[in-house]
Amino acid sequence: MIPVLETERLMLRAYRLEDFRFHAAIWADPRTTRDFGDTFKAFDEELCWLRFLRAFGQWQLFGYGWWGLEDKVTGHYIGSVGFFQAKRAMDVFYRDTPEAGWLIAPDLHGRGLATEAMGAAFAWADANIAARETWCMIGPKNIASQKIAERFGYRRAQEAHYKGEKVLTFLRPRGGQA
Repeated sequence: MIPVLETERLMLRAYRLEDFRFHAAIWADPRTTRDFGDTFKAFDEELCWLRFLRAFGQWQLFGYGWWGLEDKVTGHYIGSVGFFQAKRAMDVFYRDTPEAGWLIAPDLHGRGLATEAMGAAFAWADANIAARETWCMIGPKNIASQKIAERFGYRRAQEAHYKGEKVLTFLRPRGGQA
Protein backbone atom coordinates (compact mmCIF):
# COMPACT_ATOMS: atom_id res chain seq x y z
CA MET A 1 0.00 0.00 0.00
CA ILE A 2 2.92 2.38 0.62
CA PRO A 3 4.37 3.43 -2.72
CA VAL A 4 8.10 3.29 -3.31
CA LEU A 5 9.50 6.42 -4.95
CA GLU A 6 13.00 6.81 -6.32
CA THR A 7 15.15 9.83 -7.03
CA GLU A 8 18.69 10.01 -8.28
CA ARG A 9 20.18 9.40 -4.82
CA LEU A 10 17.28 8.26 -2.65
CA MET A 11 14.61 5.66 -2.22
CA LEU A 12 11.44 6.75 -0.43
CA ARG A 13 9.96 3.60 1.06
CA ALA A 14 8.01 2.23 4.01
CA TYR A 15 9.66 2.35 7.39
CA ARG A 16 11.29 -0.88 8.52
CA LEU A 17 11.75 -1.99 12.11
CA GLU A 18 15.52 -1.87 11.67
CA ASP A 19 15.22 1.86 10.81
CA PHE A 20 14.20 2.68 14.37
CA ARG A 21 17.66 2.94 15.90
CA PHE A 22 18.71 5.39 13.17
CA HIS A 23 15.42 7.28 13.44
CA ALA A 24 15.90 7.59 17.21
CA ALA A 25 19.52 8.72 16.77
CA ILE A 26 18.44 11.51 14.41
CA TRP A 27 15.79 12.78 16.85
CA ALA A 28 18.15 12.42 19.82
CA ASP A 29 20.65 14.74 18.14
CA PRO A 30 20.10 18.28 19.49
CA ARG A 31 20.86 19.69 16.02
CA THR A 32 17.58 18.15 14.81
CA THR A 33 15.37 20.19 17.14
CA ARG A 34 17.49 23.29 17.87
CA ASP A 35 15.57 25.60 15.56
CA PHE A 36 12.29 25.13 17.43
CA GLY A 37 13.34 26.65 20.75
CA ASP A 38 13.58 25.39 24.30
CA THR A 39 10.42 23.27 24.24
CA PHE A 40 11.85 20.97 21.59
CA LYS A 41 14.82 19.36 23.23
CA ALA A 42 16.28 16.20 21.74
CA PHE A 43 13.69 13.41 21.92
CA ASP A 44 14.12 10.45 24.23
CA GLU A 45 13.76 6.88 22.96
CA GLU A 46 10.15 6.51 24.14
CA LEU A 47 8.94 9.59 22.27
CA CYS A 48 10.91 8.53 19.20
CA TRP A 49 9.24 5.12 19.34
CA LEU A 50 5.76 6.65 19.54
CA ARG A 51 6.49 8.95 16.59
CA PHE A 52 7.91 6.01 14.64
CA LEU A 53 4.83 3.87 15.27
CA ARG A 54 2.48 6.74 14.42
CA ALA A 55 3.88 6.71 10.90
CA PHE A 56 2.51 3.25 10.17
CA GLY A 57 -1.09 4.12 10.97
CA GLN A 58 -1.15 7.25 8.82
CA TRP A 59 -0.98 5.25 5.60
CA GLN A 60 -3.82 2.95 6.67
CA LEU A 61 -6.10 5.74 7.84
CA PHE A 62 -5.46 8.45 5.27
CA GLY A 63 -3.73 6.87 2.27
CA TYR A 64 -0.64 9.01 2.86
CA GLY A 65 2.06 9.17 5.49
CA TRP A 66 5.79 9.16 6.11
CA TRP A 67 8.39 7.52 3.92
CA GLY A 68 11.72 6.37 5.25
CA LEU A 69 14.60 7.76 3.21
CA GLU A 70 17.23 5.30 2.11
CA ASP A 71 20.52 6.31 0.55
CA LYS A 72 20.65 4.28 -2.67
CA VAL A 73 24.42 3.86 -2.53
CA THR A 74 24.84 2.82 1.10
CA GLY A 75 21.36 1.41 1.80
CA HIS A 76 21.29 3.39 5.07
CA TYR A 77 18.21 5.05 6.54
CA ILE A 78 18.97 8.79 6.56
CA GLY A 79 15.68 10.46 7.46
CA SER A 80 12.05 10.74 6.51
CA VAL A 81 9.63 12.84 4.51
CA GLY A 82 5.92 12.78 4.02
CA PHE A 83 2.43 13.96 4.80
CA PHE A 84 0.57 13.29 8.01
CA GLN A 85 -2.13 14.27 10.48
CA ALA A 86 -0.66 15.27 13.84
CA LYS A 87 -3.75 16.85 15.46
CA ARG A 88 -1.49 19.56 16.81
CA ALA A 89 -2.83 21.67 19.66
CA MET A 90 -2.76 24.85 17.59
CA ASP A 91 -5.36 27.45 16.76
CA VAL A 92 -5.01 27.40 12.98
CA PHE A 93 -7.94 26.68 10.65
CA TYR A 94 -5.91 24.27 8.49
CA ARG A 95 -4.67 22.00 11.28
CA ASP A 96 -6.83 19.10 10.02
CA THR A 97 -5.45 19.23 6.47
CA PRO A 98 -2.39 17.15 5.55
CA GLU A 99 0.81 18.48 7.08
CA ALA A 100 4.09 18.07 5.23
CA GLY A 101 7.38 17.34 6.94
CA TRP A 102 10.97 16.45 6.16
CA LEU A 103 13.85 15.28 8.31
CA ILE A 104 17.41 14.55 7.22
CA ALA A 105 20.21 13.32 9.49
CA PRO A 106 22.10 16.46 10.63
CA ASP A 107 25.43 15.17 9.30
CA LEU A 108 23.90 15.18 5.80
CA HIS A 109 22.43 18.69 5.82
CA GLY A 110 23.36 21.03 2.99
CA ARG A 111 23.50 18.36 0.27
CA GLY A 112 20.05 18.98 -1.24
CA LEU A 113 18.66 15.67 0.00
CA ALA A 114 15.51 17.15 1.57
CA THR A 115 14.78 19.09 -1.61
CA GLU A 116 15.32 15.99 -3.73
CA ALA A 117 13.11 13.84 -1.51
CA MET A 118 10.33 16.42 -1.24
CA GLY A 119 10.31 16.86 -5.01
CA ALA A 120 9.34 13.21 -5.35
CA ALA A 121 6.93 13.39 -2.41
CA PHE A 122 5.11 16.44 -3.82
CA ALA A 123 4.85 14.90 -7.28
CA TRP A 124 3.18 11.89 -5.66
CA ALA A 125 0.99 14.00 -3.34
CA ASP A 126 -0.28 16.27 -6.10
CA ALA A 127 -1.51 13.19 -7.97
CA ASN A 128 -2.78 11.21 -4.97
CA ILE A 129 -3.93 13.40 -2.07
CA ALA A 130 -7.37 14.89 -2.62
CA ALA A 131 -6.93 17.79 -0.18
CA ARG A 132 -6.94 21.23 -1.78
CA GLU A 133 -3.88 22.24 0.23
CA THR A 134 -1.21 21.08 2.64
CA TRP A 135 0.57 22.98 5.36
CA CYS A 136 3.84 22.84 7.25
CA MET A 137 5.22 24.23 10.48
CA ILE A 138 8.80 25.52 10.64
CA GLY A 139 10.84 27.12 13.41
CA PRO A 140 11.54 30.82 12.77
CA LYS A 141 15.32 30.21 12.80
CA ASN A 142 15.19 27.31 10.34
CA ILE A 143 15.93 29.27 7.18
CA ALA A 144 16.94 26.17 5.21
CA SER A 145 13.53 24.53 5.70
CA GLN A 146 11.75 27.79 4.93
CA LYS A 147 13.59 27.90 1.59
CA ILE A 148 12.59 24.30 0.84
CA ALA A 149 8.96 25.12 1.63
CA GLU A 150 9.00 28.18 -0.62
CA ARG A 151 10.67 26.25 -3.43
CA PHE A 152 7.68 23.88 -3.53
CA GLY A 153 5.04 26.59 -3.48
CA TYR A 154 4.41 27.15 0.21
CA ARG A 155 3.54 30.68 1.23
CA ARG A 156 3.76 31.95 4.76
CA ALA A 157 0.34 31.77 6.41
CA GLN A 158 0.86 33.02 9.94
CA GLU A 159 2.92 32.96 13.08
CA ALA A 160 1.47 30.60 15.63
CA HIS A 161 2.40 29.08 18.97
CA TYR A 162 2.99 25.40 19.48
CA LYS A 163 3.91 24.02 22.89
CA GLY A 164 4.84 27.50 24.05
CA GLU A 165 7.14 28.28 21.13
CA LYS A 166 6.62 30.63 18.21
CA VAL A 167 6.46 28.81 14.89
CA LEU A 168 5.80 29.82 11.32
CA THR A 169 3.11 28.07 9.34
CA PHE A 170 2.97 27.83 5.57
CA LEU A 171 0.20 26.80 3.14
CA ARG A 172 0.58 25.20 -0.28
CA PRO A 173 -2.27 24.66 -2.74
CA ARG A 174 -2.26 21.33 -4.54
CA GLY A 175 0.15 21.61 -7.43
CA GLY A 176 2.06 24.40 -5.64
CA GLN A 177 0.43 27.15 -7.67
CA ALA A 178 -1.11 30.08 -5.83
